[in-house]
Amino acid sequence: MMDKAVSAIREGNSVMIFPEGTRSRDGNLQPFKNGAFRLALETKCDILPVAIKGTFHAIKKGGFIIHKNRNIHAVILDPFRFESFEGNRPDAVAVKVHDLIQAELNAP
Repeated sequence: MMDKAVSAIREGNSVMIFPEGTRSRDGNLQPFKNGAFRLALETKCDILPVAIKGTFHAIKKGGFIIHKNRNIHAVILDPFRFESFEGNRPDAVAVKVHDLIQAELNAP
């Protein structure tokens, strides 16, 4: 999958990755896995963080049905430019992006 993602990015495409790896059991943002950030470092591409609010109550873990009368919002954050994390380790980049998204999720 990573080879296909590298090829897609190098061809000018965008790739969307959910770095938690799975849905949360308690609704809290879980630590991020490093794969997406290794990919960004390898391809020298920017990261566009997206905070998705409201899915915990709308879609149960393991389910695919969106329950009625639930609001889900995607908040597109400022791009995290490659130049700002170039030379960092993937786990360090993962923590920085996690913190940006967590701050947005905590905002009123």
